[in-house]
Amino acid sequence: MRPTDDTKESQRKKYEHHKKANGTLNYYLEQGNFIGAYVIAYSLLEDRIRAMYVVVQRDINTAELVIEDVKRSVGGIIGYLEKNGYLTKEIAKQLHKANHIRNTLLHDAMWQIDVFKEADVLKVKDLKNEVAKVLKRLKKSIKTK
Repeated sequence: MRPTDDTKESQRKKYEHHKKANGTLNYYLEQGNFIGAYVIAYSLLEDRIRAMYVVVQRDINTAELVIEDVKRSVGGIIGYLEKNGYLTKEIAKQLHKANHIRNTLLHDAMWQIDVFKEADVLKVKDLKNEVAKVLKRLKKSIKTK
């Protein structure tokens, strides 16, 4: 499970996991394993979404995180972040769409193995990068307060 604190050990763990996941993602892309790449890319995107939620709850709302927070659905988190002004409507719409596509593709994966394309993976990577930028700005705004 993803650490929800910012200790040096937790930061190291998160860095190592992201490094390994990104390396695996790039390897899968090079090999043409688009279903594997898609799963890793979406996992990285979901981690950025959950990280943003943790930062909002822990650092802005100063709420103690409970297991229900950590286990909250991705769609619920996206809705919460949009409703409270942390995500724009446009980014939230793209994230909800990506979440729906992920659910559809993965639940029917055995019937749709050839449906996964490099462009699908790259779209998810772009969304992850967009969320990462928003998260970075959010963290920076907290430090300057």
